[in-house]
Amino acid sequence: MYLSELSDYVLAPIGTGSGLNRFNFTISKGDAYSIKSDSGDDARLLLKALATLIYPTRGTYLFYGEKLDFTDYRKLLFCKREIGYIALDSAMISNRTIRENLLFMRHYFENSMDISLDEQTKKLCRDFGIYDKLDTHASKLDRMDLRVAIAIRELTKRPKLLIVERPEDLVSHSKRGLFLKILNDMIIAKIPMVLLSYSEDLIRELETKKITIENGKFTTI
Repeated sequence: MYLSELSDYVLAPIGTGSGLNRFNFTISKGDAYSIKSDSGDDARLLLKALATLIYPTRGTYLFYGEKLDFTDYRKLLFCKREIGYIALDSAMISNRTIRENLLFMRHYFENSMDISLDEQTKKLCRDFGIYDKLDTHASKLDRMDLRVAIAIRELTKRPKLLIVERPEDLVSHSKRGLFLKILNDMIIAKIPMVLLSYSEDLIRELETKKITIENGKFTTI
């Protein structure tokens, strides 16, 4: 069984993109796709669609064999929990602390407010230098610390599918090696991944397969 399977999928364009017309795509355990596109908007469109942030105008999305129902966002929550989405436009709840943001999904799904950060999350916060900012509201963080916090939030979901936009720009230069190691470890663990990166070195190190998008035409290699 494929982890994700998009069939006869049509996505309306965003920005200056062409959109994607009637394509098929599957991703399985161990796949690490990079995206090469003549349109940054079309590449981001695919990332958002895989993360169920953009709905198709036509087609079927199966996640672990279950057909997704886009008529009610609440019916997508089960798969959003399993998909990590780390992108430059990702956000946190601005009037909540970083700690509250990191725990928000666990509070919802475990139906309890008596939950604290686990040791893995604490370690990542220390390693990436934001542990002393856990009780700061998201709106008060600088852009780089906020991106780090978002990355940690998505990584500690223990996602079954990870989607990452421009990993080379998500963390400071001094922490890129650490972030790259985490991504490599996830690939070794066969967690499927879709990456949009403009770093050829990073792509060569991480990818196992390629997606190309040209004039709205979708192909895989």
